[in-house]
Amino acid sequence: MTVLNQKFRPPKKADIKKWKIIEFLKDNGFVFQHVYKDYSKRNGLVTSDNYVDYPTTIEEAQDFIQKYREQAYKVGAKK
Repeated sequence: MTVLNQKFRPPKKADIKKWKIIEFLKDNGFVFQHVYKDYSKRNGLVTSDNYVDYPTTIEEAQDFIQKYREQAYKVGAKK
């Protein structure tokens, strides 16, 4: 079982494409936690305009994972 962040809003049960995208993101360490546009400035003042929206297509998800891979959740890692 994977616990997703409270930001997660499930799609309709029948929307298989969206569920595949969610599974792909989850399997790559993105459990709907905040992801930051400018991760290097994260330790400063963090505002909501620094958050990235989660992708809605598989192509966007692939790019998202590559671009923000350093922010992926790693099992057993201390934050």
